Amino acid sequence: MTNGAPILVVDDDTDLRETLGELLSEEGYEAVLFGNGRSALEFLRDGGEPRLILLDLMMPEMNGWQFREEQLKDERLRDIPVVVMTAGRGFDLSPVTAREVLFKPIGLGQLLDAVERNAR
Repeated sequence: MTNGAPILVVDDDTDLRETLGELLSEEGYEAVLFGNGRSALEFLRDGGEPRLILLDLMMPEMNGWQFREEQLKDERLRDIPVVVMTAGRGFDLSPVTAREVLFKPIGLGQLLDAVERNAR
């Protein structure tokens, strides 16, 4: 059983990405995992329609700010909700315009609560 459309997990930390994927699967969600913003954006542009994007900010190839900038330019993609996951503190988050920001390390209960609040 899955709860509708998939949830994208976009994070360059392989262990964290896979752990989140397993957690979401255990909770009945389908998770689609990407190690950088560029591959996630390609998935979206190829017709992927997730119910939520869990987005790391600091990644190689295309970081979270760049991903979000491209997502917002695309009329079909701009309304997909985004929850940012970041270990960074002390930088300006306002350009990201996410529904919510979770600071790493993220508790699993905290993450699931954010998914429930924000998934469409």
